[in-house]
Amino acid sequence: MEKKSIQFKRHLLDLDKSSRKTSTQPFYIGIYLFKLRFCGQKGVTLGELLIGTLISSVIISLGFMGFSWSRQIYLQDQQSNDINQTLRSVFEVVGSDIRQAGEGFAEDPNFPSLVISENSGNSEIAIRRSLLTGSLPVCRQVVSGTSDAVVVVDETGSIAGCDVIDDDNNGWPDNLESWREYRVSNGATIRAFIYDGTGNGEFFDYNGEETFATDGSSITPAPDVVASASITTHSHTWANTYEANGSSRIYLIEERRYRLRNNNLELVIDDDESQTSSIVGNLESFEIITHIQQDLSTDSSQRYTCTIIPPEDSTSCDATLPNPYVWSQIRFIEIKPKVLISNPLSAVETEQSQKVFPRNILNY
Repeated sequence: MEKKSIQFKRHLLDLDKSSRKTSTQPFYIGIYLFKLRFCGQKGVTLGELLIGTLISSVIISLGFMGFSWSRQIYLQDQQSNDINQTLRSVFEVVGSDIRQAGEGFAEDPNFPSLVISENSGNSEIAIRRSLLTGSLPVCRQVVSGTSDAVVVVDETGSIAGCDVIDDDNNGWPDNLESWREYRVSNGATIRAFIYDGTGNGEFFDYNGEETFATDGSSITPAPDVVASASITTHSHTWANTYEANGSSRIYLIEERRYRLRNNNLELVIDDDESQTSSIVGNLESFEIITHIQQDLSTDSSQRYTCTIIPPEDSTSCDATLPNPYVWSQIRFIEIKPKVLISNPLSAVETEQSQKVFPRNILNY
């Protein structure tokens, strides 16, 4: 077999002595050998093509699997964060308001500082606190269906708390004067709440005061001339009758009502739908459970769980309460939201609960 020898071009090898001693000679020889081996080749064999295709497919598959795995981990982390954030928002917002329920109502332990009802299988909770210390008595009967002003001062009657007291001698009854100043400083018309002492009440717009002499004529306040006074409304029609018996009273309160609508937890302020805001979304259910203990003796552990407060009938609690309900019997309130978070790969449903204690119960 004839042996072929490789002939190097002279211009690559014919170098002066100093050049041949440099480190560039192997580099040029390597380039020449590479060109000789590969650049003169017409193509690749079928086996080489198949092997190259197989290796490329494996690399692409591994890359795609890595991308899918990373995307799945990212979506799961995002899903977990969304669930935790939603639950945290519910507990922080609703829980904070429950803790403040009943603020300013120390004079009336029966006032419904918390009202819990059910709507379409979910709970609604109204949380109330006083905006102004003290309340005004209802000194003459308010009849349902009428639009009469409410008499809150009446020295001619016998209802406790209705006497005219004017310590600063400026003509205005002191209790009504503080309400008037608050109303004027807060926009002239504010929301007030009338309560009958047995669970019935309603909001109305309080927009002014009237003072009267002994004969019932309207007068301008002056020392020792005011015999009665009333607060006026925007022709509000009363839904209930409120007796002048010492139990019916008027409060300046803030009511914050939480409810579930279209998987969104909403907040309605003072029963005014125009003041509705969305707190958090992605809620499947919203449940409030009240834990009540009526016998506070040390050897009693009997507790009742109620989903409607104040209880309305035998279905409001897990068992009929043996004694009349007052809100100071609440041991704690349990908030139970259920969250559903979906992503392109899965849907996760989580339910957690938190116990909250209304701290103003300690005032009773």
